[in-house]
Amino acid sequence: MPTPAFFEKHPPFPDNIPVLPLPQLSYAKLLSDNPAESQALYKASTEQGFFLLDLSDAPEGPGLLADIETVFGIGRAFFDMDLDEKKKYKFNSDNVGYKPMGVMAQADGKKDLTEICAVGQDSILNSSLATIPAVFDDQRPLLSSLIQRFHSIAATLLYRLASHLEIPYSKLAALHDLAQHSSTVLRFIHNPPQPDPQSRQASLLGHTDSGSITILFAAMGGLQILPPDKSDLPANWRWVRPEPNCAIVNIGDTLVQWTGGILRSSFHRVLYAPGAQASHERYSVGYFLKPAGETSMKRFRDGAVIPKLQIEEEEEEKSMALYDMWHRDKTKGIMQGKNNVKSRGGTLSKMKILPKEAVI
Repeated sequence: MPTPAFFEKHPPFPDNIPVLPLPQLSYAKLLSDNPAESQALYKASTEQGFFLLDLSDAPEGPGLLADIETVFGIGRAFFDMDLDEKKKYKFNSDNVGYKPMGVMAQADGKKDLTEICAVGQDSILNSSLATIPAVFDDQRPLLSSLIQRFHSIAATLLYRLASHLEIPYSKLAALHDLAQHSSTVLRFIHNPPQPDPQSRQASLLGHTDSGSITILFAAMGGLQILPPDKSDLPANWRWVRPEPNCAIVNIGDTLVQWTGGILRSSFHRVLYAPGAQASHERYSVGYFLKPAGETSMKRFRDGAVIPKLQIEEEEEEKSMALYDMWHRDKTKGIMQGKNNVKSRGGTLSKMKILPKEAVI
């Protein structure tokens, strides 16, 4: 998250709501190959699939946090633009572009209250690939630098996870090479105020992220997680408390798929900002790391940690698509108010994929 000074510009997160405690890890310790911190990362990635990552103690932390605050301002400038102007940056099948509010169905039949502008990593790093809105194009050097730093953070996490999974890090690195085409995005998110308790609704339906790793920054609440051992009932959802200097990081479906369910991607949603925050605009920025589009989604065969395919799984494995097609199918379902799965993988689910919510 941004700095404490940035948090002070927003209403406080309330103390009287049910919060899911997330492990807080040190990026500096992960960089220095601290064994205990590496083990804590693996534990968080297999049990909850979510954790806080403190960036302030790393050498590049203060500069990175300051740049993130600048990027919040860039996002707000885009969302303040005229709707017709924003719609020129059309949302495509890679989840790149502008998505206005009210085009996604929710589980209760209502439309979403989430405005998104996803700027493609490829488009930021290579200006010849696609046109991006001027408000972002004018800040291309900063956004390019941020993309590379976020990618470096994700690479550190993948490196530590690879050692616990007993797979070559070079394999994960090759599948997330910046030089390859991918649908990785820098996503700017806006949710409107919902001050009236009688009319409040979910801003974005429950889902899991399809990619590898998500690194999210926000100064206000709204994100909720369904704990791994709980059924999908309103009383079971828990709020996530944003913390200064920390990113909220979560594991995506891709890593679950590749590891045969060892890692966990947890079911989460965006409700509304809690307490006094509900009367204010909510903004967040996320880096959604995804593998190269032509990557196979079949389970890795490396090492002794990843479980071998069972006979009953072999037929399903044969039909696994490449990432781009797999991702687009999931996106289609979410846009229709459906979901391929709820939480997936993790040690608490005994490395089994939980029942499907809907078939697309």
